[in-house]
Amino acid sequence: MASIVDLVRPKADFDPETIAVLCAALDEAWDRLLQSESECTRPAYARAMREVVARRIIDMAQRGIRDQKELANGALRFLAANYRLERKRPQGSSGMAVAPLALPEITTADGGKSGLPEVSYR
Repeated sequence: MASIVDLVRPKADFDPETIAVLCAALDEAWDRLLQSESECTRPAYARAMREVVARRIIDMAQRGIRDQKELANGALRFLAANYRLERKRPQGSSGMAVAPLALPEITTADGGKSGLPEVSYR
């Protein structure tokens, strides 16, 4: 699995402290996805989706964002806007998948004034 450091190396314009923030943001975003039981964390998708999250975090950092929570929230907002994030479908006793659970809901902490997202899961 590609780590965020491997993806940053070709564009080594981040100092070690910033890379530590990027790594922490990736871990935070991925942990929140795991807690949501999103389809994108299934083994078949996890590697590619973790790389999508990492690349989005790097892109945001290259545009000047250095706050860990803002990076994690922005990556999750990007996934919610561009990928289907249904929860894993549990199998019923008959072996058939049951209806999907709720999708992540993205809201802003201050009603949209600052643009800083807050991700909550129903």
